[in-house]
This record gives sequence, C-alpha cells and structure tokens, in this order.
Amino acid sequence: MWTKNNIAPVNSQIKIYKNKFFLTDLENILRCYSIKDGKELWNVKTDTAFIKSQKKLSIIIFEERVFFNNSIGDISAVNVDTGKLLWQIPTQNTNIYESAFQLKTSDLIVSNKSILFSNNKNEFFAIHVDTGTLIWKQKINSVVRPTAIGNFVFTVSNEGFLIIIESQTGNLIRITNIFDVIKEKKRSKIIPIGFIVGEKNIYLATNNGRLIIVDISTGRSFSMLKIDNEKISRPFILNQNLFIIKDNAIIKIN
Repeated sequence: MWTKNNIAPVNSQIKIYKNKFFLTDLENILRCYSIKDGKELWNVKTDTAFIKSQKKLSIIIFEERVFFNNSIGDISAVNVDTGKLLWQIPTQNTNIYESAFQLKTSDLIVSNKSILFSNNKNEFFAIHVDTGTLIWKQKINSVVRPTAIGNFVFTVSNEGFLIIIESQTGNLIRITNIFDVIKEKKRSKIIPIGFIVGEKNIYLATNNGRLIIVDISTGRSFSMLKIDNEKISRPFILNQNLFIIKDNAIIKIN
C-alpha cells in the first residue's frame, strides 16, 4: 500500500491507536504516522546518547496520551492527537549519558493511575500518569515486563526472585526464590525472559529455553519444562491456551 523510509532505525514497540501508529527510533524520537498513507503527522524529540541502546524501548497509550521511554531513562507523556509534550521525568542522573548502552528497562505498564517499570540499575518506579511525579521507588533489579492485578504488582528479578508489591504504597508483600528448581551452579547463567500470570500459576520463560511454573498461592516453583535449548519468548495466552515462540516455531502448551 505504501512504503516510507525513516532517517534512523526503529528501536521500539509499534503501537496502533485509531488511524495512527507510533514508534521510537534510535535517535530517541517518538514519531506518529498515518496508517492510511504513512505520512508523519508529528514527532517529539528527546535527549539522546552517543552510544545507542540495544534494548527495545516501550510505548503505551492511555486516556488519549502516549507514554514512552528513551534510551537514557527519561519517561515522557504527549497528547495522542497533537504530539504536545505534557510532562517528562528523568529516572537517571547525567552519568547515564556515558553508559546509556548499559541501561535496560522493562516494558511500561499502567495500573491505578501509575506507570510502572523497572531497570537493571536496581530501581522499580511508580510514576503518576497525570503529573509525571514519582509516587514510590523500590530497590528491585529487573528488566522483565511487570504485571498488575488488582492492588498487587508482580515482577521477577534478574536473579530469579518472584516479588509481589502493593501497588499504592510500593511495600513489598512477598519475595520467593523461583530459581530453586535450577541447580545452584547453573543459576548465575540463567536470565528471566518474561512471565505471565494465570488463574492459579505463574509461567516464567528463561534464556535457556525452560518454562518454570510457579504456584501463586505459595510463590514456590513446582515444575520446570524444557521447551528448547535456546532463548524462548515470554509466554502468552490466547483462548485459554498457553503459547511460546522459539526459533522458527510456535509451541502450544496444554
């Protein structure tokens, strides 16, 4: 239908809303395009670093606003129709410009008027969607997408701990080691890829192709399935079935 070339490569998720779609490029510029003809409708420039991030950036749309992060840790909110900057908050100090390639941030999510995300700098943030002010901050080292259910936030640290947080206050409710099903000498090489929360269990994918199943009520792992010997995707659910993507295949798990 149409083809457009951008000056810099895309470095984010692509989000669609009404007749527009949104992406962020390696220059830390959020761009809004028309789905109909690919015309760029507006863009928002943010600060960038000389060394480009290897981690895909996150975009969410909530109440007619686009929220996105950039490679140096800034979180911005813009009007979905006009691209007008509503607020912006930095989450890293100026030293991050020298080591932006080291910063890895989880996907952003919205829950109870809070934007929630974490990074590999031992920081978990809750930021108010309307004002951009910091609500609370916890010391949690994680780059996987968190999940919010009711008044609770679930995440898994890079070290393999399942952490449950009270969403309004940031208080830690429970921390359990879900890597205890892995032999201790191998744990240092295992990295969480992503997880999904089911009705009774949590399903966590790892970089060595394993699926760890955790009981929600106890926070303890009770099973580990070998899916592949390489990296697999974060699990996802469709029509009450669990799916995982690996190289050249989609796997359905009963």
